[in-house]
Amino acid sequence: MLAPPPEPLLTLDQRIAEIVRYYRRRVSLDALGSSLALLRNEPPPEVDRLLIGLEPAWSDHAVASVYAALMGKSRRKALGAYFTPPALVDYLLKRAQQFGVDFASGRVRDPAAGGAAFIVPIARQMVRLWRAEGLDDVSIVNRLAERLTGREIDGGLATLANALLRRCLIEEYRLDPALAGSLNVISEADTLAVDYDEGADHEIGNPPFLRLAAREEPPNVERFEDISSGRLNLYSVFVRRGLASLPPGGVLAYIVPASFIGGPEFKRFRSRIRELAEVLAVDLIEGRSSVFMDVVQDTCVLVLRKRGAEVAELIEAEANSNSVSGDGTVHASGKVALPRGDGPWILPGVPRDLPSNLAEWGYAARIGYLVANRQADRLHKRRAAGRVPLVWAKAIGQDGTFDFERGKMFRKFSWVDVPPDAAYIARTACVAVQRTSARGQKRRIAAAEIPTSFFDQNGGVVAENHVILLLPTRPDAARPAALAEALNLPQVGEQLDRMCGSASIPARLLEKLPLPAVPMK
Repeated sequence: MLAPPPEPLLTLDQRIAEIVRYYRRRVSLDALGSSLALLRNEPPPEVDRLLIGLEPAWSDHAVASVYAALMGKSRRKALGAYFTPPALVDYLLKRAQQFGVDFASGRVRDPAAGGAAFIVPIARQMVRLWRAEGLDDVSIVNRLAERLTGREIDGGLATLANALLRRCLIEEYRLDPALAGSLNVISEADTLAVDYDEGADHEIGNPPFLRLAAREEPPNVERFEDISSGRLNLYSVFVRRGLASLPPGGVLAYIVPASFIGGPEFKRFRSRIRELAEVLAVDLIEGRSSVFMDVVQDTCVLVLRKRGAEVAELIEAEANSNSVSGDGTVHASGKVALPRGDGPWILPGVPRDLPSNLAEWGYAARIGYLVANRQADRLHKRRAAGRVPLVWAKAIGQDGTFDFERGKMFRKFSWVDVPPDAAYIARTACVAVQRTSARGQKRRIAAAEIPTSFFDQNGGVVAENHVILLLPTRPDAARPAALAEALNLPQVGEQLDRMCGSASIPARLLEKLPLPAVPMK
C-alpha cells in the first residue's frame, strides 16, 4: 500500500488560518471551553498536528484566534476585537522601547487586553529582565501584579488572557504553579466606563476598531468632544483617554486603523492629540485581512509621548514613519509630515513629479447629492421631461472610461427627477471619481471624464453619493480628460494611500492630493 503524500509545508499564518477554519465550521462549540482545552493540551487531532512545534507566542495567538472564531463575526465586530499577530506585537514593543519604554522599571497598561496578545509578551520581557537582576520568583510575581495591568470588557476573554499569562510563567519560566496560579493582572471591566486611571507609566495595545452609532457612545461621551468631528470611533476614544491617564513623558503605543491620517472626520482628533502629545511614529502596516481577521481597514502603528503641557499652536513638524509588513519586516523608512493645524498627515514618499493640486488644475470636489435608498421615489428607469441621468459608481470603469449604460444595467433606475434650477445638477464636462475604493482594485483611484457630448444630449447629470464629481471652477480649467488621466496614474494612487487609510475617499482630501503639473494648453 502506498504511503499518503506528505502534507505541504505551511507558514505560521497558514497554520493559524487552518486552525481558525476548523473551528469556524463548528460554531456551536463554546468559545471559552474550546480555548481552555487547547491550553490544557487537549486539542482535536485535526488541530493537534497544526499546533506541533509552534513557538509559545504563536501557540498563544492560535488559542486567542480560536476564541475569536467561536465568538462569532457579529460579536467580534460589536466589540471591535481584532487580535494582533506575534510579529507585529514584537515590532510594536521594539518601537516602544526605541522611544524610551523600559520594561524593567516602567508600569505598563493594556486597556483592551483581548487575548493577552500584548500582556504575555510584555510579561516575558519583564521576567527576563528581572531574573537578570537576580530577583526571586516571589518578587517577580509581586512586581507583575504591581506593574502590569489590563482590562477586558469580555469576561471570557479576560479569563482566557489570565490563563495564557499563567501558562507562560509556569511552562516557560518554571514558576511554582502555587505561586503563579492565582495571578490575575487582567480584570473584566469596561475601560471607557472609568473616567481616569493612575498606576501606569505607559499604555501599549490594540484598542477596538469600531465606528460608534449614537446609541453605542461611551458613558459621559462629552469627555471626548474635543476629538469629535462627527461620529466617534472607539480607537480614537481609547487614544484620547489613554493620553488623559498617562503622566508627562508617558508613551502610548497602539496599533490602530489608519483612517485618522487623512479623514476629515478626524481633523479635531489629529490636532488634539498633537496638542497633548509629541507624535513619535506613524508606521503603515501593509495588508489588512492577511494580518487581522475580518478587518477591512488599513492599519498603522501610532506612538505618542505625552507632553508636560499642552501646546497652543501647532506648527509644521515631522515624525518617524516605516512601512512594515505583517511579519514585522520594515520595507521603507522616512518621515511623516505633520502640517500646521488639523490638516491630513502626509506619509513619506511624495514624488517630485507631483507638484500640483486640484485647485491649480481649476477644479473643486463635490460629493454626489442623491442618496438612493432615501430618495427612491425620485428614481426612474426611463428618460422623461424633468429627469436627468443619475451617475452610479459602476459607470466609472477601472480602465478610466465612463459608461452610463454600465451603471444603468447594474442599478436599473438611472434617471432622477430634478427641479430645473437645482444647484446640485452638473451641467458641464467634468470628472467622476468612485468615492469608495479598495486596495484589491486595479487602481486605487478610479476616475473618468463625463464628456461634453453627454451633457449636450442630456442637459446635465446628478451623481449618487458613492461618486465624487470634480467640477471646473474657472474658464481656463484643464481638460477633464487630462485630469482623469492624471488621477488614474499609479503614483497618484500611491500618494492617496499615504494620506488616507480608509476605503472611502474624502472629497476634501482629493482637493489636497498632490497631482502632476498642470499640462500646457
